[in-house]
Amino acid sequence: MKAEADFKIRFDMEIPAYVRKLIGAVLVLASIATSCALVKGEGIAAANIPAPDPAVISRVSSATDDFGFRLLNALAKDPTQNTVISPLGVATAFAMAYNGAAGDTKTEMARTLALGSLGDEDINRANHYLMHTLAEADPAVQTEIANALWVQKDFPINPDFRTVCESFYDANAASLDFIGDPTGAAAEINSWVDKNTHHRIPVLVAGIRGDTRLMLTDAVYFKGRWSSQFKKAQTRPRPFHLLSGDSRQTAMMDQSGSYSYLENQDFQAIRIPYGNQRYAMYVFMPRKTAGLPDLIRSLDETHWTQWTSQFARRSGEIVIPKFETTYSKQLNDTLKEMGMRLAFDVGRADFSRIHPYLFISDVEHKTWVKVDEEGTEAAAATSIGISVALAVRASMPPFVMIVDHPFFFAITEQQSGALLFAGIVMDPTLTGSAR
Repeated sequence: MKAEADFKIRFDMEIPAYVRKLIGAVLVLASIATSCALVKGEGIAAANIPAPDPAVISRVSSATDDFGFRLLNALAKDPTQNTVISPLGVATAFAMAYNGAAGDTKTEMARTLALGSLGDEDINRANHYLMHTLAEADPAVQTEIANALWVQKDFPINPDFRTVCESFYDANAASLDFIGDPTGAAAEINSWVDKNTHHRIPVLVAGIRGDTRLMLTDAVYFKGRWSSQFKKAQTRPRPFHLLSGDSRQTAMMDQSGSYSYLENQDFQAIRIPYGNQRYAMYVFMPRKTAGLPDLIRSLDETHWTQWTSQFARRSGEIVIPKFETTYSKQLNDTLKEMGMRLAFDVGRADFSRIHPYLFISDVEHKTWVKVDEEGTEAAAATSIGISVALAVRASMPPFVMIVDHPFFFAITEQQSGALLFAGIVMDPTLTGSAR
């Protein structure tokens, strides 16, 4: 690899994928809901919800980023698998659930989600604003966010919780029979997910527990063309070096131009914009072929803010692999490890602001992302199953960045800083990951 002024980023390691809050996630977070509409922007006026204070929007956006980086770090443990999540998607689904939590359960959730002392009203208004702003940020980029609330028929829930989900998250409540027809209920939820991820995630819920009483779902979809598309004639096979020391022949795209770029002794990084440049993909490649694990451990909201503020315009060359990958994971154990334990405890969880004796029984997350010469398409879905407890600058020389070993990427909306998708790519030839 060349010195500081002339770098190449080569992706040659097995890749998990980060994608910042771009759409709320380029890697798709899945939240399932029946009558929940895609966010088009008109809901702000319709719901008559006042715009939140800009400082509150910034705090909520930063909280989502912080949570997303910690979640990615907790999940990206297998050096042979790609990991892609939607921080925005998972955080939005849990923001809805947070409105039903109370006592120590709520305190733990706030700590895990990095919400600090923010009040419910501020959180809800900021999320409502972000959802609609992200959907309308760039007419040249397709960004859709959908939420839904599914409730067991004849099961009473607090009407205030239902109102919050509908008013702030556009999550209309639908009645299903989880007890008598769990197969039919799962099929209806999966149909909603399939539709709202543009058929990229056809199945999110494999089965439904007999004690399930409600489910919250979220879906994020993103499709953007590069502001300057890669030429297909320039794409050719090159080696991508894995953490194991092996390599894979991978289709690598190649482009030269002027980019927002950052390099230091640890990594090279580039910002590649979509459409009218409100959305962009950030790619971070460690200097060392086996350096991605260390980079991911150091990646947090503080470093992210610091690094992304240091990018400067520079001429150079970027060589990056085409890839298409999926990721699927139940998040229960990971979230417990991150500090959200009480919410899953059948005897101690407190979701009394929805209904007594409820606990979170299942959190599923799936993503899909495709990167090629034209741009990026990504989808994510998240579901939270809630059950009832039945028993209790200067002139610089051109750079060259060849992404030919494992790397980190993120998709973000530039004005709000929303982190839509984030991931690490260990192996661009992998199309899926083990559960």
